[in-house]
Amino acid sequence: MLKQGLYIAENNDSIWDAYTVKMLVKETEKAYTFELVELQSRYSASHIKLLFQKSNKIILKKDKGGHAMRIWGDSDLTIYPYQVGIPYYFKLKEAQC
Repeated sequence: MLKQGLYIAENNDSIWDAYTVKMLVKETEKAYTFELVELQSRYSASHIKLLFQKSNKIILKKDKGGHAMRIWGDSDLTIYPYQVGIPYYFKLKEAQC
């Protein structure tokens, strides 16, 4: 099970591909809750922007598809919004109790 807390995805390869995404993540038995804290991007990260365009908080149910997601341990995950574009690799920055 994922640790609850602040997760960060970053890319600083070039000005064209640079982005920083910070979100609070919480896992329950049936769903994952993502609350967007900060999104900095000029030219990339368009699919993550689409994911949060209606609200800063989304809930992904575990039994429904649509967004590919992979848990790599209890403190990192990959989200592939709409299964298009680039995947975003998030690492736990601050755990919450």
